[in-house]
Amino acid sequence: MKNYYGCIGFVSLLGFLGLLGEPIFYSFFAFIVFFEYFAVEPDEMFLDTMKKCAALAFFSNLLVTVCTAFALFYFQISSNPLAAGAALGFGVSIAAFAFSASFFQFREMLNVQND
Repeated sequence: MKNYYGCIGFVSLLGFLGLLGEPIFYSFFAFIVFFEYFAVEPDEMFLDTMKKCAALAFFSNLLVTVCTAFALFYFQISSNPLAAGAALGFGVSIAAFAFSASFFQFREMLNVQND
């Protein structure tokens, strides 16, 4: 069984667009840490952890997208509140997945060291 979660690391290639004058793209270099998942043998615990992280990211995306779209529509701040909400929801879901994956990996590392 291959571990395809390492492919998330290829998103870090978007960071090179920062060299073309768009510094906001430098934040994509944070995805380079996902390349280490190519070396991880995916067992049931790892797959369950990734499912938890993906579920958290999905529901945070829904919550942020809906709340932002409603707020922007109600206060008439944006001409396209759904697009702005979807963009913010996407960013939050990426951050939620990355931080939760790091948290669970750190917690597992501490449990291994305590045994």
